Amino acid sequence: MTQVKQLRGWIGALAPALLLVAGAALAAPAITGYGSVELGMSPDEVRERLAADGVTEVTEEQTADGDLLIDGRLGGAPAVETDLRYVFPAGSDRLALVVAFHPEVADQAAVKEQLTAEYGQPWEEEMAEWWLEQLAEGMPATPLGFSAWGGDEQQRNRFVRLWTFEEYLTVEYLDTRLLSGRQ
Repeated sequence: MTQVKQLRGWIGALAPALLLVAGAALAAPAITGYGSVELGMSPDEVRERLAADGVTEVTEEQTADGDLLIDGRLGGAPAVETDLRYVFPAGSDRLALVVAFHPEVADQAAVKEQLTAEYGQPWEEEMAEWWLEQLAEGMPATPLGFSAWGGDEQQRNRFVRLWTFEEYLTVEYLDTRLLSGRQ
């Protein structure tokens, strides 16, 4: 009986530490946005951060659907330039999507490695294939590959998606709740 009480005491004393270690091991890294720009920011907040992030050639467009698009370019030499698009859905002043366009398909392995280093392992291949089937239908070009990373417990609505096309790559940082207009 004394051993059982002693065991319970140890478990009770260790439980908080074990929960912290287990939670840290299971928690996915937070998906906050791109560079210093965070999902959920206002257009003015995004504009303020672009120069600090090295984004140049900034333009803005209001689509026929009412979306606000802020486009820019990151990088110096043409071979490493990345075009960026910041999307604010119609009726919202909160950033819901950032798309980074990479001009070289050959960079796919390096881009995926960088994303994996930042967000952990992408979803299992079967899940990625299912998402690819669901999302590919409305795409302007047929994707050749797809990888996805999901947010942590508090960010189930946030994703990073790597699309591989014949002539370029895109990486999307998105908040599905903001993108659908549910804030």
